[in-house]
Amino acid sequence: MHKSIKTLLVTILIASAIKSAVLADVYGGGYWEAIGLGNMTCEEFTVKTKDENYRELGAVWLSGFMSGVNFTSEDVYDITWGEDLYVLTDLVIKRCSENHNKLLSDIATEMVYQRYQDKNFSATKDVKN
Repeated sequence: MHKSIKTLLVTILIASAIKSAVLADVYGGGYWEAIGLGNMTCEEFTVKTKDENYRELGAVWLSGFMSGVNFTSEDVYDITWGEDLYVLTDLVIKRCSENHNKLLSDIATEMVYQRYQDKNFSATKDVKN
């Protein structure tokens, strides 16, 4: 009896790990769904942002995304650190052009994590490189 309970618990843990790995792939690395442009592949976004109006739309989406980070983070007032929104948008476009299979929201999320970890992060410097 004791051995069967142990086996059941191990099976549940393995199933949970597999489910987590599958969900992470489906939802771009987290347990949330991107809305709107964020759910677009970088390949499609990069092509569309050659049109200045679509680049503007990308900037609007990114400002909402960053505002959401500000709103939901206890230790953040402004994750953009006052950087120009269009410089940040150019950085996202640049990173998307290097990662065609990712979602726009994946690239924005990576940028947020980089800002949390690297206090010297500068989108202006990164866009120029």
